[in-house]
Amino acid sequence: MMQKISLLKKLSDMHSSSKSKSGSALILVLVLIFVLSMIVMSFSFEAQIEQMYMRAARDRQKCRFYAESGFAIAEMLMKKQAGISPSATMSADDEEDRWYEAAALLAKGMPINGLVEPIGDGYIILDIVPEPGRINVNKLTEEDWERLLESIGMPEEYWEKIIDPVLDWMDEDETSNPKGAETEDYYSELEVPYKAKNGPVDTVRELLLVKGFSEVLLTGGTFDPATLDGDVKKNRFSSTFNRFSETNSIVIAGLENMLTTYGDGKINIQSADYDVLRTLPEVDDILARAIIEERELIEDDEPQPFTSVDDLFERIEGLDESIRNMISVDSEYYRITSVGRVNNIDVRIWCIAYMSDGKLEILRWCEEP
Repeated sequence: MMQKISLLKKLSDMHSSSKSKSGSALILVLVLIFVLSMIVMSFSFEAQIEQMYMRAARDRQKCRFYAESGFAIAEMLMKKQAGISPSATMSADDEEDRWYEAAALLAKGMPINGLVEPIGDGYIILDIVPEPGRINVNKLTEEDWERLLESIGMPEEYWEKIIDPVLDWMDEDETSNPKGAETEDYYSELEVPYKAKNGPVDTVRELLLVKGFSEVLLTGGTFDPATLDGDVKKNRFSSTFNRFSETNSIVIAGLENMLTTYGDGKINIQSADYDVLRTLPEVDDILARAIIEERELIEDDEPQPFTSVDDLFERIEGLDESIRNMISVDSEYYRITSVGRVNNIDVRIWCIAYMSDGKLEILRWCEEP
């Protein structure tokens, strides 16, 4: 009897051991399946990410091609407008020409904003704007600078520290204005020394090299008077700005979008925006808005821009005669901006072009990242 019990116990122990080993093997198999599943999912996720990157890169390249194609459209429109009289009205034949209306705007001296042209699986967004709608920084006098700084909200107490250095930068001599700077007394003493230009600037952003000029002065924001201090500018990596100081209340609009380095200095009233118009002598808020409303007037489905400076004075009352020689309705310089867009991806390219005798010459080309 005892032998039978012993034998049964041994058989039971062997069965329990076998079940334990089977359970361990099952757990191991499940762990391996889980690990392999994670590896497969990881590879699948990486493949999806790679496909997304490849798709984005492909779409971005398409956007670039589309943006470049926009300049072919711009050149066509600018050549087409040469054959359209500024006083011409649209005929029945013109209505069949889908490009006529845009070319006619250019012929009348007006800008084209937001022209959309479908292409492939995306589209082109095109702007063609007369560049003299901005102010030529190389033509500004001291009085012009004062009106400009006043228009962006710069307190008068800081004007001299901005105007004197920029006039010194552009004049031909080496004599500093009272608050100005020349090579020997300032720029040669910088941490990375350089010489004053003593000539016109090539680009608006070149002004950042001038004593007193800062990114905020160009693009707008909270202005720190400490940037006008020569000691601060000598070390570009230092600043005495205290964000808790009362200087936080000095907020300016920025100069960059109002300035250019092209044109004869006359402001094109067909494309000048409100801020630029406000820099003209005796042009207040009411007159600036009246000019914009009048040039955008539509009669009989035709725009009614100003045909001449005399036309401006006839249609807008209260203008000061002093601005007559400061404005124009014509332009040979244009800012062309072309955006290629595919699947919410944009590539923006812009240029400054010179149009003369039916020929378009690119003077400056910029592809934005």
